[in-house]
Amino acid sequence: MNQYTDPKDDLMPDTTDHRRQANSTARARACRAGLLHWFHQQRIAKTHLPITEEFTKGDDAVWEGVRFSSVEVQDAAEYLADKALIKGVTVAQLRGPIRAEITTAGIDCVTDWNSDVAEYLRNQRGYAPTINQGPVFHGNTHGGQWAWGNRDVTQTHTVQEIAPGFEPLAQAVAAILKELPAYGLDADDRQDAEDAANEVLAEISREEPEPRRVRRAVAALRGFLMPVAATAARSEVQVLAQHGIDQLNAAIGL
Repeated sequence: MNQYTDPKDDLMPDTTDHRRQANSTARARACRAGLLHWFHQQRIAKTHLPITEEFTKGDDAVWEGVRFSSVEVQDAAEYLADKALIKGVTVAQLRGPIRAEITTAGIDCVTDWNSDVAEYLRNQRGYAPTINQGPVFHGNTHGGQWAWGNRDVTQTHTVQEIAPGFEPLAQAVAAILKELPAYGLDADDRQDAEDAANEVLAEISREEPEPRRVRRAVAALRGFLMPVAATAARSEVQVLAQHGIDQLNAAIGL
């Protein structure tokens, strides 16, 4: 005897799949909250640009008895960075910043919303400003100043007109400025590197940049990156520095 099957049964969702999806969503939210809370703890401990992967070794990286995978952590870091709750250094091979620090928005989420990222963003939706992680160059603001990755400077969207043909150099210098905190330079060298980078940007924002001045400033900036590319303790930092050098060389035709 054949068992009758109600056609409506074919329209019922697979409860197993729904439970699996709900668990995956809950894990993603828990990973984001745990990672953001961990970055806040690193800030309190005065750890400069902690390595994101280190999160996987702590108690915050366990949810319902299962430790978050590297893929889950990378996904969470990418999401938090996209929402401007953390900021840091990225490489092409990995998703999300490999080293990062919590932003003031992230601190608000931790302290005022108990690290509940979804609730914090829901509350902020429609009110939070757009945050640009890198510069967009247009308009004429010759003589302007630049600041990326500086703890003590309010991050602003800097608008700058670049002389035709120097756009690749401007983008290369801007990328180096953004990644500068990861290079491990001491305070004086970091400031000198920022000054050299800003000198490049200031010169190429002139109507007719002086090639000699551009080359001199680029050489100075490259001089700070070369020892990092050769001797940095971590290979990813060496890669970042060498990438910066290669971008500078390509931009000025070396």
